[in-house]
Amino acid sequence: MNKRSENMNKVNTLRSEVTRAIIDLLDELEEGTGGDYHGFDEWYIKESIIIKGQLNSYRAQKIAQFLGRTISKQKLLKYAKPKGYTYSLTNQDITRWLEANKVGLLKYSTFNIEVMTNGRKSK
Repeated sequence: MNKRSENMNKVNTLRSEVTRAIIDLLDELEEGTGGDYHGFDEWYIKESIIIKGQLNSYRAQKIAQFLGRTISKQKLLKYAKPKGYTYSLTNQDITRWLEANKVGLLKYSTFNIEVMTNGRKSK
């Protein structure tokens, strides 16, 4: 394998790990687990339980973008809900929750990415 191929493999592996870290965060929000690393409360992420069951691919993409990441919609289709599913929160409610928890979410996602990438730089 030439040097260029090796470098591209490293870059692609790193991108995959970053994507996995963000999807893990989205899963924790969707499933209402309260997060890893001593829980969301430890990171000053309040009322995360209200997000349980509220994600779809659009909302998940918006949260990822809020965290400064772009994830392909294909990877977010797992959040699709059956036709007729009723959400208890509006997109505006979720935006308000994100803004209220911005600092904690950014710190948590940064830490999660560092864990997944063993501290390698992702951007």
